[in-house]
Amino acid sequence: MAIDHVRVANKITFIREQVSSIKSLLTEKSKEEILSDPWLVRGIKYALQTAVEAMIDIAYHISAQKFNHAPTDSRDAFRVLSEGGLIARKDLPVYGAMVGFRNRVVHGYQEVSAERVYEIAQNELGDFERYIRQVSVLLKREENGKP
Repeated sequence: MAIDHVRVANKITFIREQVSSIKSLLTEKSKEEILSDPWLVRGIKYALQTAVEAMIDIAYHISAQKFNHAPTDSRDAFRVLSEGGLIARKDLPVYGAMVGFRNRVVHGYQEVSAERVYEIAQNELGDFERYIRQVSVLLKREENGKP
């Protein structure tokens, strides 16, 4: 089966847009301004949530199309990518934590504090770009006709 490169590229673009928007906000506003404005915190939370969802979408798509595996859940999709050599095994806990954050936000399993949202935005955005770089290796290989 073939990976839909346009679909994956669109998801990558979306992730980068979310990360860029968060970075812009962090440069325009102080920590105190952000934490005192619940709408800014909600905006960051939503941007993080949807960026993680795009990562998950990519993982599911590649798991199914490249590795012929229908993941049982999001973490399983990342495991498949790791076992296929696409993402580093050492990154699985990071991506798993990102899925956990997304689940807490979406399903309301527990409140995510404004401080934690800010901390993620300030310190952990590079995790998205690392994932994109790892996935992009596969896309480039396929574009060059390599399995």
